[in-house]
Amino acid sequence: MKKDERKGPLNKLFNSIDNFLSDEKEQTLRSKLGKEIRECIFTEDIVEKLYKNDFTGLVDDKEEIVVLYSMIFPVFVEKDNVIFRLYKHKIEVDLSDEMSDRYIYIFSDGRLTSGLFQCFKLYDDEYIYGVKKIINMIPGFKNTVTEALVNLNNNGDFNKEEIGNLNGKEIIAKNNYNELIDYLNKFKH
Repeated sequence: MKKDERKGPLNKLFNSIDNFLSDEKEQTLRSKLGKEIRECIFTEDIVEKLYKNDFTGLVDDKEEIVVLYSMIFPVFVEKDNVIFRLYKHKIEVDLSDEMSDRYIYIFSDGRLTSGLFQCFKLYDDEYIYGVKKIINMIPGFKNTVTEALVNLNNNGDFNKEEIGNLNGKEIIAKNNYNELIDYLNKFKH
Protein backbone atom coordinates (compact mmCIF):
# COMPACT_ATOMS: atom_id res chain seq x y z
CA MET A 1 0.00 0.00 0.00
CA LYS A 2 1.38 3.40 -0.97
CA LYS A 3 1.90 6.09 1.62
CA ASP A 4 -0.71 8.36 -0.07
CA GLU A 5 -3.34 5.63 0.01
CA ARG A 6 -2.91 5.13 3.77
CA LYS A 7 -3.69 8.78 4.44
CA GLY A 8 -6.91 8.41 2.43
CA PRO A 9 -9.38 11.07 3.54
CA LEU A 10 -6.71 13.43 4.88
CA ASN A 11 -4.77 13.27 1.63
CA LYS A 12 -7.96 13.87 -0.35
CA LEU A 13 -8.72 16.89 1.82
CA PHE A 14 -5.28 18.42 1.20
CA ASN A 15 -5.57 17.73 -2.53
CA SER A 16 -8.99 19.39 -2.56
CA ILE A 17 -7.61 22.44 -0.78
CA ASP A 18 -4.65 22.61 -3.18
CA ASN A 19 -6.98 22.32 -6.17
CA PHE A 20 -9.28 24.99 -4.77
CA LEU A 21 -6.40 27.40 -4.18
CA SER A 22 -4.99 26.67 -7.62
CA ASP A 23 -8.38 27.31 -9.25
CA GLU A 24 -8.77 30.50 -7.22
CA LYS A 25 -5.37 31.77 -8.40
CA GLU A 26 -6.17 30.90 -12.01
CA GLN A 27 -9.52 32.68 -11.75
CA THR A 28 -7.83 35.76 -10.29
CA LEU A 29 -5.34 35.83 -13.17
CA ARG A 30 -8.14 35.48 -15.74
CA SER A 31 -10.03 38.31 -14.09
CA LYS A 32 -6.97 40.58 -14.17
CA LEU A 33 -6.41 39.71 -17.84
CA GLY A 34 -10.04 40.45 -18.70
CA LYS A 35 -9.86 43.85 -17.05
CA GLU A 36 -6.58 44.64 -18.85
CA ILE A 37 -8.10 43.72 -22.22
CA ARG A 38 -11.17 45.86 -21.48
CA GLU A 39 -8.93 48.81 -20.56
CA CYS A 40 -6.95 48.38 -23.79
CA ILE A 41 -10.17 48.63 -25.80
CA PHE A 42 -11.97 51.24 -23.72
CA THR A 43 -9.06 53.64 -23.32
CA GLU A 44 -9.42 56.95 -21.49
CA ASP A 45 -9.86 58.66 -24.85
CA ILE A 46 -12.73 56.40 -25.89
CA VAL A 47 -14.41 56.53 -22.47
CA GLU A 48 -14.14 60.33 -22.56
CA LYS A 49 -15.79 60.35 -25.99
CA LEU A 50 -18.53 58.05 -24.71
CA TYR A 51 -19.34 60.44 -21.88
CA LYS A 52 -18.79 63.53 -24.03
CA ASN A 53 -22.09 62.99 -25.83
CA ASP A 54 -24.42 65.57 -24.40
CA PHE A 55 -27.66 63.95 -23.33
CA THR A 56 -28.53 66.80 -20.96
CA GLY A 57 -32.26 67.34 -20.71
CA LEU A 58 -33.02 64.15 -22.57
CA VAL A 59 -32.45 61.79 -19.69
CA ASP A 60 -32.21 62.41 -15.98
CA ASP A 61 -31.23 59.00 -14.66
CA LYS A 62 -27.78 57.44 -15.06
CA GLU A 63 -29.41 54.06 -15.72
CA GLU A 64 -31.11 55.56 -18.77
CA ILE A 65 -27.75 56.80 -20.05
CA VAL A 66 -26.58 53.19 -20.06
CA VAL A 67 -29.54 52.37 -22.32
CA LEU A 68 -28.39 55.11 -24.69
CA TYR A 69 -25.19 53.16 -25.31
CA SER A 70 -27.31 50.43 -26.85
CA MET A 71 -27.41 52.77 -29.85
CA ILE A 72 -23.67 52.18 -30.23
CA PHE A 73 -23.22 48.63 -28.98
CA PRO A 74 -22.78 45.97 -30.12
CA VAL A 75 -19.99 47.04 -32.42
CA PHE A 76 -19.37 44.59 -35.26
CA VAL A 77 -15.88 43.96 -36.60
CA GLU A 78 -15.05 41.34 -39.20
CA LYS A 79 -11.62 40.05 -40.15
CA ASP A 80 -10.70 36.94 -42.14
CA ASN A 81 -14.33 35.70 -42.09
CA VAL A 82 -14.40 35.90 -38.28
CA ILE A 83 -17.11 38.13 -36.82
CA PHE A 84 -16.54 39.91 -33.52
CA ARG A 85 -19.28 41.68 -31.59
CA LEU A 86 -18.05 44.07 -28.93
CA TYR A 87 -20.33 45.04 -26.07
CA LYS A 88 -19.39 47.12 -23.05
CA HIS A 89 -19.02 44.00 -20.90
CA LYS A 90 -18.15 41.19 -23.33
CA ILE A 91 -17.00 40.14 -26.78
CA GLU A 92 -18.72 37.51 -28.88
CA VAL A 93 -16.65 35.72 -31.53
CA ASP A 94 -18.06 33.71 -34.43
CA LEU A 95 -15.35 31.70 -36.19
CA SER A 96 -18.03 30.05 -38.36
CA ASP A 97 -21.77 29.36 -38.39
CA GLU A 98 -21.27 26.28 -36.18
CA MET A 99 -22.19 26.65 -32.50
CA SER A 100 -18.95 24.91 -31.55
CA ASP A 101 -17.05 27.77 -33.23
CA ARG A 102 -18.73 30.53 -31.23
CA TYR A 103 -17.21 32.04 -28.14
CA ILE A 104 -18.10 34.63 -25.52
CA TYR A 105 -15.39 36.45 -23.60
CA ILE A 106 -16.55 38.23 -20.42
CA PHE A 107 -14.27 41.08 -19.35
CA SER A 108 -15.10 41.10 -15.63
CA ASP A 109 -13.85 37.60 -14.94
CA GLY A 110 -11.83 36.87 -18.08
CA ARG A 111 -14.07 33.91 -18.83
CA LEU A 112 -14.04 32.36 -22.30
CA THR A 113 -17.04 30.13 -23.00
CA SER A 114 -17.78 28.22 -26.18
CA GLY A 115 -21.13 28.10 -27.92
CA LEU A 116 -21.45 24.62 -26.46
CA PHE A 117 -21.12 26.13 -22.94
CA GLN A 118 -17.64 24.80 -22.30
CA CYS A 119 -15.65 27.16 -20.07
CA PHE A 120 -11.94 27.37 -20.78
CA LYS A 121 -9.23 28.03 -18.23
CA LEU A 122 -6.04 30.02 -18.56
CA TYR A 123 -4.08 26.77 -18.89
CA ASP A 124 -6.17 25.54 -21.87
CA ASP A 125 -4.75 25.92 -25.38
CA GLU A 126 -8.18 26.94 -26.65
CA TYR A 127 -8.27 29.80 -24.13
CA ILE A 128 -4.92 31.10 -25.35
CA TYR A 129 -6.00 30.76 -29.00
CA GLY A 130 -9.31 32.58 -28.44
CA VAL A 131 -7.93 35.39 -26.32
CA LYS A 132 -5.08 36.01 -28.78
CA LYS A 133 -7.69 36.43 -31.55
CA ILE A 134 -9.45 39.00 -29.38
CA ILE A 135 -6.23 40.84 -28.51
CA ASN A 136 -5.34 41.02 -32.22
CA MET A 137 -8.66 42.80 -32.81
CA ILE A 138 -8.14 45.56 -30.23
CA PRO A 139 -7.13 48.19 -32.84
CA GLY A 140 -10.19 47.28 -34.93
CA PHE A 141 -12.48 47.55 -31.90
CA LYS A 142 -11.09 50.96 -30.99
CA ASN A 143 -11.46 52.29 -34.54
CA THR A 144 -15.00 50.97 -34.90
CA VAL A 145 -16.13 52.37 -31.53
CA THR A 146 -14.63 55.75 -32.46
CA GLU A 147 -16.45 55.70 -35.82
CA ALA A 148 -19.72 54.77 -34.10
CA LEU A 149 -19.33 57.70 -31.71
CA VAL A 150 -18.67 60.09 -34.59
CA ASN A 151 -21.77 58.79 -36.38
CA LEU A 152 -23.79 59.16 -33.19
CA ASN A 153 -22.68 62.78 -32.84
CA ASN A 154 -23.52 63.49 -36.49
CA ASN A 155 -27.07 62.21 -36.06
CA GLY A 156 -28.36 64.45 -33.26
CA ASP A 157 -31.98 64.46 -34.50
CA PHE A 158 -31.96 60.68 -34.75
CA ASN A 159 -30.74 60.48 -31.16
CA LYS A 160 -33.59 62.62 -29.83
CA GLU A 161 -36.13 60.49 -31.67
CA GLU A 162 -34.58 57.25 -30.42
CA ILE A 163 -34.39 58.56 -26.87
CA GLY A 164 -38.07 59.49 -27.03
CA ASN A 165 -38.85 55.90 -28.01
CA LEU A 166 -36.90 54.65 -24.99
CA ASN A 167 -39.46 56.04 -22.56
CA GLY A 168 -42.21 53.86 -24.06
CA LYS A 169 -39.95 50.83 -24.05
CA GLU A 170 -39.04 51.47 -20.43
CA ILE A 171 -42.72 51.42 -19.41
CA ILE A 172 -43.26 48.16 -21.31
CA ALA A 173 -40.11 46.67 -19.76
CA LYS A 174 -41.25 47.60 -16.23
CA ASN A 175 -44.71 46.12 -16.84
CA ASN A 176 -43.18 42.92 -18.23
CA TYR A 177 -40.80 42.73 -15.28
CA ASN A 178 -43.68 43.06 -12.80
CA GLU A 179 -45.67 40.40 -14.64
CA LEU A 180 -42.73 37.97 -14.58
CA ILE A 181 -42.00 38.65 -10.89
CA ASP A 182 -45.65 37.99 -10.04
CA TYR A 183 -45.51 34.77 -12.05
CA LEU A 184 -42.26 33.73 -10.34
CA ASN A 185 -43.71 34.44 -6.89
CA LYS A 186 -46.40 31.82 -7.53
CA PHE A 187 -43.65 29.18 -7.50
CA LYS A 188 -41.96 30.40 -4.32
CA HIS A 189 -44.68 29.13 -1.99
